[in-house]
Amino acid sequence: MKRLVAPLFVGVITLHTTLAQSNEVYGQVGTEGIGIGYSYVLGALDNVRAELNGCSISHDFNSGGLHYDGKVNLAHGGIYGDFFLASNPVSFRLTAGVLIGTDNIDATANSLSGTYTINGIAYPTLGQSIHAKAIFPVLRPYLGIGLGHTLTAQKGFSMFFDAGVAYGKPHVDLEVPADILAEAGQASVDAEKRSLQNTVDRLRFYPVLKIGATYRF
Repeated sequence: MKRLVAPLFVGVITLHTTLAQSNEVYGQVGTEGIGIGYSYVLGALDNVRAELNGCSISHDFNSGGLHYDGKVNLAHGGIYGDFFLASNPVSFRLTAGVLIGTDNIDATANSLSGTYTINGIAYPTLGQSIHAKAIFPVLRPYLGIGLGHTLTAQKGFSMFFDAGVAYGKPHVDLEVPADILAEAGQASVDAEKRSLQNTVDRLRFYPVLKIGATYRF
């Protein structure tokens, strides 16, 4: 019995020390904007992480016959599980999780000619604006790979890298002033909305690339 107690005691102390040293806080930058996070060890080859990311980026684009002044608004959290294929200071990991938030693209159509081209036909702007918004699902699954957040690393600073993809098909709302709608007709506006939906559908697979620094304690 005594022969079992000593090794068991040593094992418990070692596990406790490893877990305590493996928790970390981190900061990052990438295609999700700027973010902060916290990592917590679950076992010998896996951990969980929670983080917050966000930014706002202006981006102009064309869809159908309209040119839009757009702004991409990213504001979401993330919950992830890291699964290490081996436990070493530079181990490779697989990551699965979910993005949770209110990411959207807010856009306003503009015109230098004084007309809006809707479904191939030009109509006067009448001094009014066409507004569009693409809203991503609140929950989007994520799969990726990465280096860093290593369970057995020493206390202090280190680097990490992530690459993956989040999936979520955005929903489009197109707001056309009543006067312009009356001129163009509902069928033409619906066609323009479908064109816009097809444009933003390209973002349903959102690429995630990020690099950052951790502090392990």
